[in-house]
Amino acid sequence: MTTHGRRTRAARLAIAVAALLIGVVPAASAHSPLSRKCNAPQDWPMFGHDVGRSFATSANCITRRNAATLRPAWFYNSGSPITAQPVVSGGIVYAGSYDGKFHAVRAATGKLAWPKPFNIHRYDNDIVDFGAIAGSAAVATMQGRKIVFFGGGATLFAVDAANGALVDKICLDRVDTTCQGKAGYTTEIESSPVIVGTQIVVGTDVNEQSPAGPAGLVSLRFENGRFAPQWWFDPEAGVTYNGLAPTQTTGHLTENGCNDVWSSPTVDTSVGMVFFGVGNCNHPDRVKRAAGVTSPRLVEGTMAVDLATGAFRWQFSPRPAANGLDLDFGATANVLSPGVVGEASKDGIYYVYESRTGRLLWHVKVAEASSIGGVIASTAVGRFSNGHQAVFLASAIPVSTGDPGSSVQDIATHPQRAFGVHAIDTVTHKLVWNAPLGPNYGAPSFSSHLLFVPNTFTNTLQVLGADHGIPMRIQPMNNFPASPPTVYGDMVFLGAGITEAIPVVEQLGRLGGLWGFTTTT
Repeated sequence: MTTHGRRTRAARLAIAVAALLIGVVPAASAHSPLSRKCNAPQDWPMFGHDVGRSFATSANCITRRNAATLRPAWFYNSGSPITAQPVVSGGIVYAGSYDGKFHAVRAATGKLAWPKPFNIHRYDNDIVDFGAIAGSAAVATMQGRKIVFFGGGATLFAVDAANGALVDKICLDRVDTTCQGKAGYTTEIESSPVIVGTQIVVGTDVNEQSPAGPAGLVSLRFENGRFAPQWWFDPEAGVTYNGLAPTQTTGHLTENGCNDVWSSPTVDTSVGMVFFGVGNCNHPDRVKRAAGVTSPRLVEGTMAVDLATGAFRWQFSPRPAANGLDLDFGATANVLSPGVVGEASKDGIYYVYESRTGRLLWHVKVAEASSIGGVIASTAVGRFSNGHQAVFLASAIPVSTGDPGSSVQDIATHPQRAFGVHAIDTVTHKLVWNAPLGPNYGAPSFSSHLLFVPNTFTNTLQVLGADHGIPMRIQPMNNFPASPPTVYGDMVFLGAGITEAIPVVEQLGRLGGLWGFTTTT
């Protein structure tokens, strides 16, 4: 494993060094009142917009004609970094911050919509490595009541979308079932939940801790205002449990942080299956499984389980177990069409599979492999002007920490693999363009032949033409973004902020918050 902006301390330190070298780029001043010329905006209710995680919206007012006029409309200071993608429903923007506060602000003004932010530390104080709230929320109406679902620490929360009141919560730590950190090691929900009807699916991980308790992919129903556990798939044990995984005690921990789920689940409703990436396994020799259990293999890759039962269906991994490379599949998968799914990896390759069987259909390498590079951020699905479907990828640091010499040699031969953004044509299976941006740790989003990119190392939001990757707007920010942008009518929302306990950079983290941008024409 090693990233969610992710994942290693080395990646965060690299951003910190960039901060010290290039300084803070001052944000442009707030512009005139928001344009009201566009049609009613469409909600963006979950991470990646939809259950297929397209990271795309079909209706908005930002086009190639006015993208250059994108300017700040407001900034909401959360006082702590926001690295997850904001979600929007009914004119309210929802996002959690590193310090464990969950915020709801009005899309039009950036003003707080609830009496105060929801503080998860009233209920959860589990040990985390990547922020108390690392993932995005999902908003859905259940039995006539709009609910916001999100992970905080190791707890899955349901709060009232209108006022932030707690509706229900469930601790997914199977060692300390109070979620108060008594297990003594990291247990967290970095994954963003996906909702299908009343079913909620989310991942949990222990960040390679060994020994540890169970982690994996969890499904719950939300009925009558309460969580009802449905199934728990444990990728290390190779077992699907009814309800939650069994509890364990600190004196008898049986797992080893293998095949952690820090990616977010994707659903192909045409086949009734859930797809997710898993991390590496540092200690396969320590894993003890029940007799006869041989699947899934203890290695990073893409996995699929049955949506209704959680039964294991297939796994794809391009490498053998115990490879020592730390090339996790942490980017969230995309449903490209009914029956076809794709996912990128830190090896810099985008893989496309037949959803039902896991058969590899094709793959394209776009970036240099690295434990802190390759494609860590999730990927967006859109279209070129010629009608061909496209996949857009943002890549991270293009140098392998384990073998930097080979990285340099490979980049000398294929210099485009050091670029920060890439586009693949899914019809021809060819790489179409590479844009020379800096490394990125946030997913791009697609709308109306435009690509919105949170360019982490240059401290900017960049709007690129989807056909060619040429910048149409470079918007400075006040802090380094790793949050995927959310497009909502004539507005774009994204979080900002980094964390690192060193001088200057630590102060920058306090500038974390939410940005709202809009066009002026």
